[in-house]
Parts: sequence; C-alpha cells; structure tokens
Amino acid sequence: MAAKPADTKREKISKAQQLTMLEVLGASLVLGTCLVLMNFIGKYIEFNTRIIAAKNESIAMYDETLRNIGICPDTDKDGRLSAREIEECDPNSVKLSQVPNSLRYNVLEVMAQNADLESVARKRNENCYDADGKRIDFNEMYNSATTESERQQILQATKICSSLRVISDALPAQKNTEALMASLNQLFIISNWEPENIAPRDETVVLDDLSGVEAIPVTLQVNGNGATVLTVLNNIDRSIRNFDITSATVEWTNTGLNLTARANAYYMDGVWNLETEKTLRAGDKK
Repeated sequence: MAAKPADTKREKISKAQQLTMLEVLGASLVLGTCLVLMNFIGKYIEFNTRIIAAKNESIAMYDETLRNIGICPDTDKDGRLSAREIEECDPNSVKLSQVPNSLRYNVLEVMAQNADLESVARKRNENCYDADGKRIDFNEMYNSATTESERQQILQATKICSSLRVISDALPAQKNTEALMASLNQLFIISNWEPENIAPRDETVVLDDLSGVEAIPVTLQVNGNGATVLTVLNNIDRSIRNFDITSATVEWTNTGLNLTARANAYYMDGVWNLETEKTLRAGDKK
C-alpha cells in the first residue's frame, strides 16, 4: 500500500525533529566542553600568574637581602643585582667600600670602631698591637688579603681586637655556665670582696617575651657592711653582661647586710632560620 501524504509528512517532520535534537545536543556538548575548558584555562592562567608573582617576589627579596647584607656589590649602580653580578660575585673578595650602608659595612666598619662600645670593653689582647704599640687596622689587612684562610684569620682577629668583642661579651652565642661564673667572680674581685656563695640554679627559665634568647639562672649571696654590698651591686649593674635580679632577700646582721639574690643571665639560642616556605594552591581544596 502506498504511503499517505500525511504519513510521509509526519515522518519527515519526525526525522527533522530528531536531527534538530541531535544538533542541539551536539551544540550543547560542544558549548559545555568549551565552557569547562575556558574555566580550566582561566584558573590555570590565574594560578600560574600567582606563581610567577610569588617567584618574582622571592627574587626581589633575595636580591634585597644580598644587597642589604653586603654579600655582593651592585657594580652597575642600578639598585638591583643582575644575574651576571650574582654569578660573578665572590663574597670573600668584596671590599667594604663596595657595599656601603650594608650590614657587613656597618658591622666591620662602623660598629668595630664604635667609641661607645669601646668605652665598656675589656683590655685588648697583646696580639691586637704592632711592634710599635699601635693598634692594627684589620679592615685594611682584610681588604689586602689574597687567600680565604688569611681572610678568616683576620675576621677572627677583628672580633677579638675591635669593639665587636663587646657584643659577644654582652650576649654569648652559646650556653657557658663556667664562663658566667668566672665573669661574676671577676666582678667580685673588682669589688674587692670574696663571695660567700655563688652557683648556677638547677632549673629552667622560660622567656615567653624573648625569641632566640635563653637564660642561665644563678644564685648569689653577699654578706658584709653596707658599702661593700652596694659596691658589689653597682659593679654587677655596670657589667657589660646583663644580670636581671628576679628576687632578693636582705637581712641585717651583726656584721652588716646579708643579701641573697636570684638572677638570670642570657645567651643566644642558636642561629635563627631566615628562610621561609610559601605554598600556593589553585583553590581552597588541596
């Protein structure tokens, strides 16, 4: 039987609708895929932009650190260190005149010659003077040195013979209870007094308000007339090394005063790590 015109028309319309639906479905898939890809590419570009910005920030901070410390000189005077300057830099051959206002310059040139620090320093070692009794200029010797071993020896002599030695006297780099007891004993000798009792306390002192500094607790006892006790306390107070008296008991006796005190002395607890790590993520989820 021949198909009726109406049936043929409906069949053609049905096929057209199916084709249209397939075309719409295909277009939807293509559009959805494009949107997903665009969203991914956008987030990828944004994430990489953040990484590049973080790297540039790290490079700028590294460059600033090198210049502030005085490791490498800015030879072309453009306010930054180029890759060539860093590659050609030999920190041990850098002269102080090449890194003005840096930490290296301020320590070895300014602080090492500081008159205020020198005024409270102990007497120098005899090796700090030449045959004519003149103080040796170790900075000039450092700039003239040609080998690494010579420079290390001169730097060590600079720490001992310049005002820099006051810093290590005031705040040692490590715990040394015996040296602390010797320092206190020297103060007693200067005060012309022999201690009744001096000993470290067997306890741990936690310094919540200080970072990188630890305490050595000590107990001392001074027994004598009022002038003697006052002289001892004044010399302890004038000491280059800081002694914080946390508690004290004073008793009046037939021989004068009896002072029992608890104090803390301090030292540096290792070297601080200045390097930091930063983790960047594309989103809140790991």
